[in-house]
Amino acid sequence: MSDLERVLEVQLLDSAVDQIPHRSERLEERATAKGLAASIATVTATIEAASARITGAEARIEQLEAAGAVRATKKARLDQQLKTIIAPREAEALMAEIATLDHDRSVADDEELELLDTVETSEAARTEAQAELDRLRAEAGVAAAALDAAEGVLAAERGDLLDRRAALVPLIPAATLERYERLRKSFGGVAISKLHGDRCGACHLDQSRAALDALRHAPEDAETECEQCGRLLVR
Repeated sequence: MSDLERVLEVQLLDSAVDQIPHRSERLEERATAKGLAASIATVTATIEAASARITGAEARIEQLEAAGAVRATKKARLDQQLKTIIAPREAEALMAEIATLDHDRSVADDEELELLDTVETSEAARTEAQAELDRLRAEAGVAAAALDAAEGVLAAERGDLLDRRAALVPLIPAATLERYERLRKSFGGVAISKLHGDRCGACHLDQSRAALDALRHAPEDAETECEQCGRLLVR
């Protein structure tokens, strides 16, 4: 195996290592975990909204009941006064005030019934959502374990690739390896490719007849390159 062939093997290993983060992001287990996290967030928001409705309704009910107690006290006082009033005009004024209190009580009672219904329906919604949240959290735990296992497989694969690379690197001249690393930075990770027929496997452009003739007659360990893109080229 020539030095450039060993460099090509290193390139293949490096490219495989470079792909692992992308593969990790595209793991089905990661997509499942993300989907469950989004569902958990949605259901949690539903629970919080239901709790807010309950809190608001209960606070308003307390206000209505407090106002009702004041109104009841005032009505009792007016009823007592009405029993002692003789003048028709004063009695009429008291009766009108009592009627207003009764109307306000009726309106407040209707509102309180609506609020009690809100509390009841919101508590039911919250209970249902909490059950769903518990289920989703259990699934999320399973999904997290599956993701950890999948990431562990990729980590082991990466370790194997790096071990294989480490075994090859000492067999390559330092200058050749340095040039390879420099070209990798310049060409977005791909510094060397194989010649496929008359075409560079990296840039996919044809080589001229003169370049092909030079490539074919170059010494085995010569650092040949693509005349089109400048990458190292293995015959």
